[in-house]
Amino acid sequence: MADRESGLGSRLIRLPGQLLLALVNATAVLVIVACVLALVVLHRIDTAGQRIGAHVTEAALSRLEITPTEFKARLGDIETRLRELSAQLSDPSRVDHWQVTEELRTLNRNLEEIRSAANALGAAAPQITSTAFDEAGDLLTRLLYSLRDCEMPASVTDDSPGRENPTS
Repeated sequence: MADRESGLGSRLIRLPGQLLLALVNATAVLVIVACVLALVVLHRIDTAGQRIGAHVTEAALSRLEITPTEFKARLGDIETRLRELSAQLSDPSRVDHWQVTEELRTLNRNLEEIRSAANALGAAAPQITSTAFDEAGDLLTRLLYSLRDCEMPASVTDDSPGRENPTS
């Protein structure tokens, strides 16, 4: 019987240490789970940011009634003209006054087009904001669906290829 008491006593003495070890292990597991959840949330936010950026760019370019390639070509053309004009003005002996004047007029027309495009984008701000809120709402809805049943519904997994619905 003395063995039992000493065994029970030693167990009781070790109990606080084992409890502390269990708490440390549980804390470590919770930290790992929190890190994984943070990575998942950051990925979803990054994906939503890309979608919102794509929608905003699309809305802005449709408001300007121009394709992205045309827009890029126009900016490249303006940059080339500015470089040529700068080169002409840097060497006063080669400057043809009438040619420089014509280049300046062309650049002024291009800058006026850019100003009108900027005004159109300013007018499109409510549409762009609405698109951003719609995307954020869609992201939140998908997140809530996935948290509710711990699985993605079929309507959400349709737009992500390579992912199978576990219920089917």
